Amino acid sequence: MSSIKVVSLSLLALAGMQSASAFADDGSYYVAGRVVAAEHKAREMADSARPGIGAFVPGKQDDKFTTGSFALGYKYNNGWRVEGEYTLPKTDTFTSGSTTFPLSNNVHYIEAQRLMANVYRDFAITDQVSLYGSVGIGIARLKSDGWQGTVARRYNVGRQDNLSWSLGAGVAYSPIDKLTLDLGYRYVDMGRTESGWNAFPNARSLQDEKMSANLVSSEIYLGGRYAF
Repeated sequence: MSSIKVVSLSLLALAGMQSASAFADDGSYYVAGRVVAAEHKAREMADSARPGIGAFVPGKQDDKFTTGSFALGYKYNNGWRVEGEYTLPKTDTFTSGSTTFPLSNNVHYIEAQRLMANVYRDFAITDQVSLYGSVGIGIARLKSDGWQGTVARRYNVGRQDNLSWSLGAGVAYSPIDKLTLDLGYRYVDMGRTESGWNAFPNARSLQDEKMSANLVSSEIYLGGRYAF
C-alpha cells in the first residue's frame, strides 16, 4: 500500500473518531501557530550511488534553522486532541566526498515540507498547566537535487512523497480562557529521498551516480492555540 493511501486512511479514521465522539463530547475547535527550532539530519548518505570513488567521506550532515507551522484541531473534554498540521518548506544543504576524488564533493539540496495528522493526550497538573504526549503520521514532500565539484555539474531533480511519523512531548499553559501556550519537543522521520541521476559526464561516461539520504528532524517548538 502506498504512503499516500496509508495517510488517507489514517485521516479518515481520525475524522471518523471525531464525528463519532462529537455527539457525546462538548469539545472545541482550535487554531494553532508554532515557531519551530529544528535540526535536520541526513542519515545513510553513504548509500548514495557513486561507483569507483573509493571510500565515502562524510561532510556536513546536519542543518539547524527556525521555521513555522500552522494547525487546525479539535480538543475533546476527555484529554484527547486531534489536529492537522502543515509545516512550512525548508531547503537544507548537505555535503559528502570520497577518498578517490577529494576535491569533487557532492552538494545535496533537500527541500522538505510536511502535512501531518497529530494525536495528543493531555494530563492536567493544575487548572492551567498540563503535560502531554503526541504521535503523528502524515506525508513529507521531499525535493532532492544538487551538484558535484562545480555548480555546472548538476544532478537531475528527484521528488518523493513519503510516509512521515513523529513522537513528542511537552507542557501547556493556559493563562486565559480559550488561549493555551505550548512548549514541546518532537522527533520526526520523513523517510528516504534521492536526487535524479547525474546530468553531467563522469569518468565512466555513464549515468550511474545519484545522491540519497534518510531525512530526520529534532524539533523544539513554542506555540499558541486559540479555541473557538
